[in-house]
Amino acid sequence: MSLSIHVKFQDDFKIIELDGRILSEVDLEPAHRLLDENKTWKLVFDLSKLKHTNSSGIAFLVKSMTRARIHGGEVIILKVGEGIKKLFEITKMHEVFPIVESLSEAKSVFKQ
Repeated sequence: MSLSIHVKFQDDFKIIELDGRILSEVDLEPAHRLLDENKTWKLVFDLSKLKHTNSSGIAFLVKSMTRARIHGGEVIILKVGEGIKKLFEITKMHEVFPIVESLSEAKSVFKQ
């Protein structure tokens, strides 16, 4: 299964759902284009359907966060599955990104 990317808007933020597996940088080309066209920098990455990622996926999230902050926004991670959660703990990404379990929690983080 390759990576599917679904985007929806809610209030003043964008929800980006990553569904499938990130195996290489090539899998993320559509996501990079999405960021290049971006006008909204309050980003919620829903990882509930992400089955696998490697350093390419982590690098993409860090790059997204950097770009969002340059534009006055933020990146929040929504619903991390167990496999990805372990990777976030090993790489200490759980200390870098706010991780929430619901959109209402994400809204609260954006309001801070």
